[in-house]
Amino acid sequence: MFLAGVDLAWTNHHPTGIAYGELKGSVLTVTDINHGVLCPDSICEELEYKRTSGVAIDAPTIINNQTGMRECEKAIGQAFGRKKASCMPSHLEKYPNHPAVELSQKLETQGFQHLLKTNKFQVECYPHPAIINLFGLPERLKYKKKKGMKVADQIHGQRRLGWLLRSLEGSPVLSLKIANYVQVTHFKFDQEYNLSGAALKTHEDKLDAIICLYVAALHAKSQTDIYGTRADGYIVVPKEQIYQGVAKDNEWEMAPWAVETAYKYYLAAVQTYSICGGVSMTNAALSIEIILKSYLLTPSVNLGALNQRYDRAKVSGDGHDLSNLLDRLPSCIQRKLVPSAFEREMLYKYRNYFKESRYAYETKAQSGHSGTLHSIAERMIRETVKIYRERGCGDPWIKNFS
Repeated sequence: MFLAGVDLAWTNHHPTGIAYGELKGSVLTVTDINHGVLCPDSICEELEYKRTSGVAIDAPTIINNQTGMRECEKAIGQAFGRKKASCMPSHLEKYPNHPAVELSQKLETQGFQHLLKTNKFQVECYPHPAIINLFGLPERLKYKKKKGMKVADQIHGQRRLGWLLRSLEGSPVLSLKIANYVQVTHFKFDQEYNLSGAALKTHEDKLDAIICLYVAALHAKSQTDIYGTRADGYIVVPKEQIYQGVAKDNEWEMAPWAVETAYKYYLAAVQTYSICGGVSMTNAALSIEIILKSYLLTPSVNLGALNQRYDRAKVSGDGHDLSNLLDRLPSCIQRKLVPSAFEREMLYKYRNYFKESRYAYETKAQSGHSGTLHSIAERMIRETVKIYRERGCGDPWIKNFS
C-alpha cells in the first residue's frame, strides 16, 4: 500500500511538504519527499501519479463552523492542552476558502473517502499530539518556529525529532525505515546546526510530512483514535501505547571469511593508489560492498568450519549500490558502520562507483578519484572486527587482526 503525508501550506504562496512511503505488513518505508509551492490540483495529480491509497493531511480539511473552534479542536485541547499541544481555531470567518478544504474535496472526487481504512482514504492529523503519543513525551516538542523562540532551541528540537523518528525502526507497532537516499538528499540529520532561515523551515516541513505519513500508516492499521466527527471535522491521533523499541543487532550471521576478503580488497586499494587512482578506488568500493553484504549472508556449506561458505545475499534493487545495501542492514549496525552524515553522503555519492567505473574506458564511467572510500572501508572493517570479537567470534583471522 502506497501512502502519503502532507504538511500543507495554509496559503498558496508557501511551500508544502509531502512524504511518500510504502506500507508492507508492519514496515513503513519512506521512499520520497517533495517540497515546493503546490496547489490542491497539483497535489491531487501527484498523489494519483504515485498510486497513493491513503493520505494524512496536517490542516483543517472540514470547516463548517462560522466562528470559534471546531469541536475536534476543542477535544484535542481537552486531551492535550495540559501538554501544551492545543489547536489554533479554524472557522469560516477566518478561513472562508482554506486550501485544505479545497484539497480534501478534490480528493473525495478521486475516491479518497474520510476515515476509511481500506481502498482510498484521507484523514486529518495534527503533528504535536501525534508526537506526544508516539514518543511518550510529557509535553509538546519545541521544534517549530514561534514568536520569541531562539533559533538554537528550534534546531535542538528538530535534531531531537530526527533521532526520535529514526528510533521508530525498532518499533513493535510499526517499523519506520527512512531510505538512505531520502536521508542524504532531503534531510540534514545530525547536521541541523548548519541550518538557518528558509532551510530550517524546509527541514521542519519535511519532518512534519513524515509524521503525517506515519499517522496515515497507523490509521490503515487501525492504530489511531478519532477526535470529532466526519460531519463537522475530526483529527486522528496515534493510540497511546509504546511505539519505540530497540532494533535488534543480532539477527544476522557472522561471516569472517567475507570480512577477510573485504580487507584484502582494501589492501589492494591502498597498494594500487599510486599506480592508478581509479582502479584503487574501484577496489575500495568493492571492499565496502563486501563488508556490507557480509551482514546479509546465510551459511550454506561447511557449517561451523573455518572455510564455511554462504549463500549470496538476496537484495532487492541494485545489489552493487552501496546506499541500497546500507538500507538493508539493521539500524543499529548502520550507526556503527556509518556514524556520520558525511559518510552517508559519500556512500550515496559513490554508490555505483564499482559498477560504473571498473571499466574505466567506457563512456559512462565516472572520472576522478579520492581517498574517501578507502577511509570508510578501513573503518568499516575495523568496526566489524570489533563487533565480531564482542560476539565471541573464534575465527583466527578475526582474533589476530590488528
